[in-house]
Amino acid sequence: MKYLLFIAFFSLAACHVSAQGKTEIITKGIEARKYYEQDIENGDKERYIFKEEYFNHQGEIIEIKTYKNRGKEIDEWFKYKYDEDANLVEEIELDAKGEQKERMVSIYKNGLKVEKLYYDEKDRLRQKRTYEYEYRK
Repeated sequence: MKYLLFIAFFSLAACHVSAQGKTEIITKGIEARKYYEQDIENGDKERYIFKEEYFNHQGEIIEIKTYKNRGKEIDEWFKYKYDEDANLVEEIELDAKGEQKERMVSIYKNGLKVEKLYYDEKDRLRQKRTYEYEYRK
C-alpha cells in the first residue's frame, strides 16, 4: 500500500512540475506551446502535432488548436480575448477553415460576470445567460 501511495504521489508531482503556470509563461517569454506525439508501437517514423496553445504577454491563453488524423486536420480551434482586468470577455470557436462556429461574450460589472451572450456562426444572438449574486449579511 505504501508503495502505491509513493507512486501516486510522484506521478502527481511530476504532472504538476511539467505544466507551465502563468507566471512561468510570462517570465520565460513563452509565446506558444506545441504538443507532439509519436506512436512508435504503431510504426510512426516521425512525430506529429496534436495541440498548439498561444499566450499573450500577460500569460493568458489566447488560442488553442487541437488536431486529428495525425496532425493533418484541425479538430477543435478556440480563440480568447481578455479585458484589462484579465477577465475572459470573448471566446470564439472556429471551424477547420477558421470561420466562426460560435462566439460567446461575457460581461462583467464590479469584477463579477453578470451576463454571457451566445452567438451563432452568423453572429446572431441565440442565447443569453445572466448571473446574480447574493451577499453575506
